[in-house]
Amino acid sequence: MAQITPNGAFPVTDLISEAQRELDLRRQFYWSRVRAGKMRQAEADRRIALMQAIVKRLTVTAAL
Repeated sequence: MAQITPNGAFPVTDLISEAQRELDLRRQFYWSRVRAGKMRQAEADRRIALMQAIVKRLTVTAAL
């Protein structure tokens, strides 16, 4: 388990890693939902794009 710093924040590298992991999971999960007819492709694309933006924002903010 990741260490929590005294002020309750996680290191930005841990945040980026977790957001990237979530993005990878969403790509797999949403693909199966779209294929099963339980989600529209446009909604899947939107949610994936949102998570991509989070990963990018964290990375740019951390200057990595």
